[in-house]
Amino acid sequence: MSKYQRLASNSLLIFVGNLGSKLIGFVMLPFYTRWLSVADYGITDVITIYATLLLSVLTFCIAEAVFIFPKGEDKRKQSEYFSSGLVFSFVMLLIVAIFLYLSDFFFKISSYLGGIGEYVWSVYWMIVASLALQYLTQFSRSIDKIKVYAISGIILTACTAILAFTLIPEYGVRGFIAAQILSLIITALYVLIYSKAYSFFTLKNVNFDVCREMLRYSMPLIPNGVMWWLVAALNRPIIESNYGMEAVGIFSVANKFPSLVAIIFSVFFYAWQASVMEEFKKEGYREFYNRVLRLIFLLLTLLSCGLAIFSELLISIVADEKYIEAWKLIPILSVAVLFSSLAGFCGANFSAAKESKYYFYSSLWGALASVVLSFTLISMFNLYGAALAVVLSHAVTAALRIKYSWQYVKITQWYVYVIMLSVNIFVILTVFYIDDMRVKTLMFILLFLIVAAVNASILKDIKQLMHTYIHKFKEGRI
Repeated sequence: MSKYQRLASNSLLIFVGNLGSKLIGFVMLPFYTRWLSVADYGITDVITIYATLLLSVLTFCIAEAVFIFPKGEDKRKQSEYFSSGLVFSFVMLLIVAIFLYLSDFFFKISSYLGGIGEYVWSVYWMIVASLALQYLTQFSRSIDKIKVYAISGIILTACTAILAFTLIPEYGVRGFIAAQILSLIITALYVLIYSKAYSFFTLKNVNFDVCREMLRYSMPLIPNGVMWWLVAALNRPIIESNYGMEAVGIFSVANKFPSLVAIIFSVFFYAWQASVMEEFKKEGYREFYNRVLRLIFLLLTLLSCGLAIFSELLISIVADEKYIEAWKLIPILSVAVLFSSLAGFCGANFSAAKESKYYFYSSLWGALASVVLSFTLISMFNLYGAALAVVLSHAVTAALRIKYSWQYVKITQWYVYVIMLSVNIFVILTVFYIDDMRVKTLMFILLFLIVAAVNASILKDIKQLMHTYIHKFKEGRI
């Protein structure tokens, strides 16, 4: 197998593995909503969100460093990085366990945590299992065990589905937690064995200077993780305190559909980031950037409007009938994905320019907006306020990233984006007043024609690009 064939094979495997593990939550949604009550589903969502946040904070994002530093080093140095980071993670998790035990023994901390109070230790063990898998998969990437890394995504997807079918119908929320933890552990064991990461661990290679070196890199990543949580997840505890865990369940289900669009965009984003790094300083970058932006915004607008128009139908097909009210939130949340994807797209310029401070500035203001808007709007407009707070927070982040990236590349024909965004907002405002599915379908067709007319030039470029690509593929040049 040539190096090009190997590259193509590994790339495809990574795509399939990552996509499956990211989509499993959506694919399993019909079953989760059937097996769990609305309140119970809300609890599982909050547990997952807290575990994701605390994983980064409690371990100082050390798993990110274990991908960067061992790469290209000899085995002894790789062993130092792997062993030092692993011992540090173990010590941190041990300290957290002692703190939780003492806190619960003396102060009954679980009684102050609302609906998830009785699941404090479940959150802890989910963090432990998540760290084990994340640490091992990042290290396997670093030592070029790319197939092991890729296949781990497939194993995680399969284990999650099998264990969910086995445990959740019988044990409810605790079955969900057990399925998640066991899936992570089984996958981590696979990576440990097949990457032979165990051969890199030895206590004699634990080096505190190496650990400090890794922490100097990883600790600045914590604020970004916290700010992401403030934008994406702060609304959950606020919703729970105001309207109960059932409201959290409804909001969580509604958010799954726009999240699917975000997942699809994230797959594209990795390729886009690489292209920006290659083309950033070359002549013609501005034209390249604007063409791709137009295309992406066009597709995201159509997906957002499609979600809004067919939201009630989608909920009725995918989720249990007790979650039907969630459809009313999807049209609003779909716009949030439009802004978050736009922010990610523009932010790639900061990586190419090596100006990561702009990521921090824009995320900081987005997080602050989320805090203020969530506390203000949720109490005023219930779940609609929560959805609107998410949209406006992502809009603030996107606006600032456009502003900061303007010094590197200007957006041309900005009025086209205003038109498409206006169409999107119009769809949201009207979709609540139309019950006839035939009218909604005609509305989407008309919308498609309007957007296509506004973007006629870019559609012509896409057609030409596809024709060129197919021609090269037939000639064997791709």
